[in-house]
Parts: sequence; C-alpha cells; structure tokens
Amino acid sequence: MKRLAILFVGLLALMVFAESVSIPVIAGQVEVPVVLQMGTLSEMIPEDFEPDWTSLKVLVEGKEVPFQIEDVDGNKRVSAPDYLVFIAKGKSEIVVQDTSSKAVVYPKAFDVVKDTKEWIIKAVDGTIEAVVNDHGLVQVTRFGNVKAKLVDEIGIARVSGWYNSTYYVDGKLGDHHEETSGAFRVVSLKVLDPGPVAVGIIAVLKSEKFNGLRQELITHVFKNGDILVDNKFVFETYADMMKVQTMVTRPIIPAFDDTLHILPVFRRLVWADQLNITPYEYWLQRNAVTWVNNMPYIVFPAGNSMKPLWWGATYIFASMERWRSNFSPKGNVGIAEILPEIPVIPADYKKWLDGDTWVYESLEFRDGVFKWMPGEFDAYPSTTGVYSMKVEDMPNRYKAGDVVQHVRLFSLYNAKTVEEAVKFIEAKSESFRNLKIGE
Repeated sequence: MKRLAILFVGLLALMVFAESVSIPVIAGQVEVPVVLQMGTLSEMIPEDFEPDWTSLKVLVEGKEVPFQIEDVDGNKRVSAPDYLVFIAKGKSEIVVQDTSSKAVVYPKAFDVVKDTKEWIIKAVDGTIEAVVNDHGLVQVTRFGNVKAKLVDEIGIARVSGWYNSTYYVDGKLGDHHEETSGAFRVVSLKVLDPGPVAVGIIAVLKSEKFNGLRQELITHVFKNGDILVDNKFVFETYADMMKVQTMVTRPIIPAFDDTLHILPVFRRLVWADQLNITPYEYWLQRNAVTWVNNMPYIVFPAGNSMKPLWWGATYIFASMERWRSNFSPKGNVGIAEILPEIPVIPADYKKWLDGDTWVYESLEFRDGVFKWMPGEFDAYPSTTGVYSMKVEDMPNRYKAGDVVQHVRLFSLYNAKTVEEAVKFIEAKSESFRNLKIGE
C-alpha cells in the first residue's frame, strides 16, 4: 500500500511539474503550407524552458494534425537546420513539453523512387505526381484526375550580367555580357525522406558563368498541391548583374490549348505610363478585363502576346502583384503563383526599376531584377529620363555577402470557371499573406 502511495505521489509530481509551451500559428481559412526551421522555432521558446522534441504536436483549430521534422543535416537528431513542416489554417499552434513522450508516427503521404538521374515522387493516394531532375528542379506530371505536364523547372534561375566586371575598380564592365537559364553546376542535392505532409528538395548550385554566384533552392511539394519555394541568390564576390530572376516554365500551357493567364490589375505598368493611361485602361483596350466580385482582373489567352507596346513579352516592367495564375477551363485545372506579401511600389521610378518586377514571356513566369533599359524609355515623354540609357549605368551592383531571396507559393487547384478560380486564389493568397508564427 505504501509503495502504491509513493508511486501515486511520483506520478502527481510529474503532472504538476511538467510544463508546455505553445507557439501560435495564425492563417486564413484556406490551408497554407508552413516550413519552419527548428533553430527559428527554438528562438520563440523561453530561455528557461528546455523542450523535449519527442513531445511536439501541431494543433489546427484544436485538432492534432500530421507534421514532419526533416533531418536536413543528416545527424539523425533534431537540430537547428532541420525543418518543421505542416499545413495550417485558421488558429493553429505548435505545442512542446519539457518532458519526453512517445513521438506520434503518421503514415507517409508520398513514395519517392530514384531513377537514374531523377527522382519520381508519387502521392500514396495518387493525387499528385512529380519529377525532380538532377539539378533539384521540380516538374509536376499529375494533379487530381489530370495527368499531364502541368508546370516545369520550378525555381530555375535566369541570370545575366557582365562576366568578370571590374567596374568598381576601373569603371569597366568586364569581358563580355553573359545570359543563361539554369547554367549552374550542382554542389549538393538532397531529396529528403518523404513525410506525412510533403517531400523536401534542397539544392545548392553554383553558376558556371558568374564566379561567386550561388543558388540555394529549397522546394517542398505538399500533398494538397501546394509547392513552396525558397530561392536564394548568394553573391560571394562583386558582380554587375542585368537579370536575377526566379522562374517556372510551361505552367498549364501547352498541356491545354485553352489556357488563360489571370491576375489582378497591375498597379504600375511602363507601357500604360508611356501612353498616359492606367494599367486598367491598357488592358481594357485589349479586351482583356473580366470582373469578379466587383473587382477587375486581367484575363487573356496564355499563349497570346496581346499586342505589347514594344518588345515581344506579353508584359514586362510590370509591378509584382499578390498573385498570378494560368488556368484551363477545359482541364478544370490551374496553377497560381502567390506572393507572401504585396510589394510596395516606390514613387521613385528608378528605385522601382532597380527592384524586382514581373515578366510574362515564352510561357514563363519570371520574377526578379530586369535591367535592360531599352531606348523606348526615352521615346515617350512620360518616361524620358527616368533611367540612364548608358549601359554602364544599368546593372545592379552586388557585393560579397549580398542575398536576393524569392519566397513563392505555387498552388495547383481545380476550378470550372474563371470566376471560381479567382475566388479560390484570392482566398488562398489572403490566407498565405496572413500567415504569422509566434506573434
């Protein structure tokens, strides 16, 4: 009897002194992916609290949901570089105690098979399939009932600049100008073990053309069709760059010939400024405006250049907006590119042109720096003198340690109409922009 009493007191002591910490995660009412580095999570925990990671749980609106901790550094224990990955919506929380617990094991959502130079990713339930090439770039080959190449080369780099520029020393741009898409050699590539939520791919690449330019590409393919991309361009030495862009190629088109390009109306478009009209009026002249919920959206055939004012791109020197999408009514499928925040447009035109802008050309979504300033800028009074037409003044100049980072959510979805697609993406993008952890 005495022994039972001691045991009871011991259990009671554990119950009294065991503590837990809850980290709030807030999103909107549509599911969005979360990829959180464990080192960042640790910084959110009070210094006097020693977490036992075996006790970690993720609760979404009060219910436990599957999650995964990815062993990024391969040391077979939870450490700072590892990632906590889950899908959140509404009010969620990450809960961890200071006492050990039997870790919950959830069934994996994907099978991953290495095939010569690529990896084949298949959801266990058959809802999504993808291929990872030998440079860590993802191609989606199935979503739901649609089996086709729906998007390719997610996160591929497009860069251009002046090879071996010494401008900062002697005012000379260097040997010659180089431009390339994907001419990077692999430093390291990992396709992480699939979990109950996603498959992670981590690629570190070095430019073959530009000394000291490194690309760090982290991609997560989620079971719900979300693809979260964190792409960093890291400069290890001085560089004069004309383009530093993150791209995806062939989104939905050419899989479906009726594919439409859809996005909110630009806040700034060089061509509209040159004509002294608004971006809305520019697209209205091309019969490319559709209203949904009393809001105008640009909608046009994805393969149509839409009579650009000059140059061949469908649009260029355009403000980055909250999202853009290619969508096929015939296939009832689309993919949306969603930004984590709506970029501010500086009043200073040159400052805006020095930053990231959007380009849609050759069936590619292109995000980032584009510094080829054509003579057409000075051909229109509205943009005359906004930027120097001297080639030596055009590049963005990066020094060792500078980083250009693009975080993007590419979300596959099903919809029957443009209106249905727009309503879904607006809700999804709002949820993604509202995602806050630990606040």
